[in-house]
Amino acid sequence: MTGVPNSPGQVRMGLFLSGWLDPAAPSPRSTVDTLLDRIPAARAAGFSSIWVGQHILADPWPVLDTSTYLGLLAGATGDLEIGGVYLLPLSHPIRLAESLVTLDNLSGGRFALCAALGWAQREFDALGVPIRQRAGRFEETLDVMRRLWESEESFDFEGRYFSFRDIKMTARPQRPGGIPAWIAASSAPGVRRAARVGDSWLGSSHTPYSVLADLATEYDRALTEAGRRPARRPLLRHCMVAETDELAEARFTEAYNAYYRALGSWGIFKEVVGEKHATGEPGDDVPPGRVILGSPDTVVAQLGAYQRLGFDEFIFQVGTPGTPESAVRESLALLGSEVLPRLGVPARV
Repeated sequence: MTGVPNSPGQVRMGLFLSGWLDPAAPSPRSTVDTLLDRIPAARAAGFSSIWVGQHILADPWPVLDTSTYLGLLAGATGDLEIGGVYLLPLSHPIRLAESLVTLDNLSGGRFALCAALGWAQREFDALGVPIRQRAGRFEETLDVMRRLWESEESFDFEGRYFSFRDIKMTARPQRPGGIPAWIAASSAPGVRRAARVGDSWLGSSHTPYSVLADLATEYDRALTEAGRRPARRPLLRHCMVAETDELAEARFTEAYNAYYRALGSWGIFKEVVGEKHATGEPGDDVPPGRVILGSPDTVVAQLGAYQRLGFDEFIFQVGTPGTPESAVRESLALLGSEVLPRLGVPARV
């Protein structure tokens, strides 16, 4: 499997630097500048990677194009790993393979891919791809890209959705072992696919803890059957840390709920989270089991529960559009000074 393994007991932290553009900001460029300014703070806090995602025709907030954004980040992140979550069924394998090997080359071999199946019907409709074809297109796209990155000779490919003759890519990934391909999954078939063809499984930020625990068990079972052992086991989670639980929740809740109202209109509860997880119990401001939220002590305890499921790498989305930047910066600082050292990750000097 491709990727640098985590040492026993070592926990890595990444920052999900969402490309959503806040409509309340003075301009798109000002939002980008704010996002870029978080990178030195993340580095000081001990984060080792910066990640971004992908959506098509996003609404109500526009979102930066993934590869263009990562090209900017390649020159702004120093030696930090950069990674992108890409919707593989909505991509052409040759075009995406060239784009991703370019990101690898621009970053000096620091790029990692997270391949996602996609869930929003509106995105598939916009690009004219039947959503029922997504699993097959996903696997064919990943197969073709890997062969392009690895093959020294021209090759043919004959699949159900793609057919190529005499294709060869002369560009080569600079990362030792090639570009790692994590697989994002929030269902039992998805984690089995990750165990079979992925370099790791990325647990979704949308998946409640109770469901995630079942998926972790299924993933472990599938890995054993496949005789595979991933180098890393990452989990994506929304996060807010403050001096007290009450303060963290007050800073987090309004923007987070607005974010989920938007995604709910796209069908996320039907397709990913499950309708029963759309809200929590009466009186809950934040549905439980989907966020890392609270004081440093509370957050350490929450992360410990995920560590017991086998996760050894946490990619945090700290804040959503509308979250005050001062709250984001304080959260990053507390993660570095009061959370990460207790998880075996020393802050960077």
